Amino acid sequence: MRFFQSLILILLAALSACQNAVEKSDKIDLSGSWQFQKQGDSIWLPALVPGTVQTDLFANQLIQDPYYSDNESKNKWVENENWVYQKTFEVDKSDLKQNAELVFEGLDTYATVFLNGRKILDADNMFRTFKVDVDSFLIEGENELKIIFESPVQKAIPIYDALPYRLPADNDRNEKQTSVFTRKAAYQYGWDWGPRYVSMGIWRPIVLHFWENFRVIENRVSQQKLSKEEAVVVWFAKIVAEKEAVLSYRIGTNSIRYLSKTIRLQKGENTITDTFRVQNPKLWWPNGYGEQNIYSFQVDLKSKNQHFSERKQLGFRTIEHISESDSIGKSFYFRVNGIPIYAKGANYIPQDNFLPNADSSRYKELIKSVKDANMNMLRVWGGGIYESDLFYDLCDRNGILVWQDFMFACSLYPGDSAFLKNVEMEARDNIVRLRNHPSLALWCGNNEINELWYNWGYQKKLDYSEEDSIKIWNDYQKLFNHLLPNLVKELNPETAYWESSPMIGWGHSESMNQGDSHYWGVWWGKETFEVYEEKVPRFASEFGFQSIPQRSTIESFADSNQMNLFSTDLKAHQKSSIGNETILEYMQRNFPVPEQFDDFVYVSQLVQAYGMSIAFEAQRRNKPKTMGSLYWQLNDCWPGISWSGLDYFGNWKALHYEAQHDFKTFLISFENQSDGLSVFVISDSLKTIKARLELVLMDFDGKRMYDKTIDLSVSENSANEVFQIPNAILDKVLESKKMLLSAKLYSHSKLMAENNYYFSSPKELILPNDVELAYKMKGNLLSLWSKNGKLIKNLYLQANQKAVFSKNFFDLLPGDTVYLSVDKQNSETFRLKFKSLHSL
Repeated sequence: MRFFQSLILILLAALSACQNAVEKSDKIDLSGSWQFQKQGDSIWLPALVPGTVQTDLFANQLIQDPYYSDNESKNKWVENENWVYQKTFEVDKSDLKQNAELVFEGLDTYATVFLNGRKILDADNMFRTFKVDVDSFLIEGENELKIIFESPVQKAIPIYDALPYRLPADNDRNEKQTSVFTRKAAYQYGWDWGPRYVSMGIWRPIVLHFWENFRVIENRVSQQKLSKEEAVVVWFAKIVAEKEAVLSYRIGTNSIRYLSKTIRLQKGENTITDTFRVQNPKLWWPNGYGEQNIYSFQVDLKSKNQHFSERKQLGFRTIEHISESDSIGKSFYFRVNGIPIYAKGANYIPQDNFLPNADSSRYKELIKSVKDANMNMLRVWGGGIYESDLFYDLCDRNGILVWQDFMFACSLYPGDSAFLKNVEMEARDNIVRLRNHPSLALWCGNNEINELWYNWGYQKKLDYSEEDSIKIWNDYQKLFNHLLPNLVKELNPETAYWESSPMIGWGHSESMNQGDSHYWGVWWGKETFEVYEEKVPRFASEFGFQSIPQRSTIESFADSNQMNLFSTDLKAHQKSSIGNETILEYMQRNFPVPEQFDDFVYVSQLVQAYGMSIAFEAQRRNKPKTMGSLYWQLNDCWPGISWSGLDYFGNWKALHYEAQHDFKTFLISFENQSDGLSVFVISDSLKTIKARLELVLMDFDGKRMYDKTIDLSVSENSANEVFQIPNAILDKVLESKKMLLSAKLYSHSKLMAENNYYFSSPKELILPNDVELAYKMKGNLLSLWSKNGKLIKNLYLQANQKAVFSKNFFDLLPGDTVYLSVDKQNSETFRLKFKSLHSL
């Protein structure tokens, strides 16, 4: 099982980290082997840190596989218990002569910490880093660290009971919805795409730091001014000195030293600010717009008997969030280095319900898939977590802009001083941690809470009095219109703040003309996919449709006798209240409905990709009115049926391949108008190109009924109608169920874009029955063609082994040969399998 494999990989990584830590005299990494028990038990069991109670229980075979069948309900008891973790570690006599600080990077969530039997910390926020001076608590030799985790569910019940009104938590499936009182990842209480596993544990490392003369509290290298000729860089440091001391600092790259000075530190806290200039700076650009140039500055600080060294990354760029009144309403887009950027991407959720399961290889694989699909932005959704440093580093290196929600979603929250202070510390930690990443484009206060207040009817459902409503809305204002924007302004003024996504609900016409939009008329409203051509917002930050993951993913959670859309196991892994029946309903509207389950899975993915492609194309055709397409959702936190384009194991669904096609720099798109079929060319390139557009109207046997070649100039950063085939021509030759229009865009003989237009829905097409696929494999290169020269619609390539195809779920046109690459395990045993819409 993937679950077991993840645990093993994490164990190896943790043990490696421990070995590395021993080699460094200035810190001890306390990751690795621990012990744990349910509070009150007498037996201690082995545990792994970072980890969670559920993963440790599973490793000790005390609960069933959390992701298999309907085990979720059987494992629910864990969230209502308290759990205790402990570890012993050695401290040398020489270490005791130094100052010592324990840094807890992630405690989930209500944790009381004891060092050698003495309490040192009460933690109450999963998202915060806690630092404790412990030099007076350490002893020579063996030290014991013990952490008691209280049930977050039980801990919050008294707070819930004491409140005179109810605060809704749209996701929380308990009768008492307590999640809003706890600063913890909301999705772990359940969502309409994931299970309820309310975790506890040490989810990020604990590190013991030693220091003798000075401690670096803050070390930042940031861009102050930027021009084509030079970048002015500010180095800022906050240092606590044990006593007066001389400090030397040097800052530079591998080839250039920018600063080299000696100063005197005063006892206590010192702040140092210095500037230097980088000549002719190379800019950082989003994916598809240019290179991701990142400068690496080495900061070295030296005092008697102590040396501090750290590399700081910096990408030179400007990012502006533009929201201005115009003739339509109010714009919403991002301008990078002075250029309006069309945002192409998706909404990102945590990669696992048990967060430490997501190791570095999974992060790297996911961001690679994002880049390979021609995306340039991810929205880190507010019901998850502030992601790991690795996530943002990968986004930096791959040109993926980050829209960062604060961790509030689909709920109303308290506004008492203790809660607000906790949130303030959480926000400070994470703004400071993330603000230097060149990928960071926006801070957003919350997900859908403004819309919840105005459109979801909770005032009536929960019987709020006028006094209740005033109090709750004032609490909202304190949090999202005062505290958070003021913290962003103080700590990261270079990055814009947006109160709530969206500001206007999808049921209001204004949501199409101003701000960002979450359009759920398709799916929740059961509207047709074609509505996407009418409902085109300024910036589409949520829209989506579900599909079923591939067979191997289903087999990871369901028995072979459960391969049915409405079986116990599949229903347990479908968390939307209207899920499987809605997939079936849209399939019946648009596609043939297969009898075999494997075929049903395949067509469900075609349905999802078909609907999303209509949205992608309509949105990009409407550039510059529309300047962003972020669909719901990129990925999964467990193996299940959801809106994702990448399943839990990273497999590309048809949607992700469709995004790869529709998010290319150049796109050909079609719009059926009253007087003919219009052809659009969309360009996100920063250069105007000379191009040739080839249009061919053909039947499915390859017979050409009409063709046209147009020479044109494709303007930079544009979307234009370039040609129209009038109805007078189409009416003469068109058999709508047996024909397609092929469009290909060339520049200097290089294919820049291609797309096909069908005149009827897939359900109505009369496809040839006798198609034959021919292919040739040479190394990792695969060439394919239709052996008898007929259309092969929605060709789905598979293999008899794990293989990743660079292109899939595509139409193979008569007379065309398609070339693609295959990442496979064994060339000698590789055998190609395929499925198409014809074979159903």
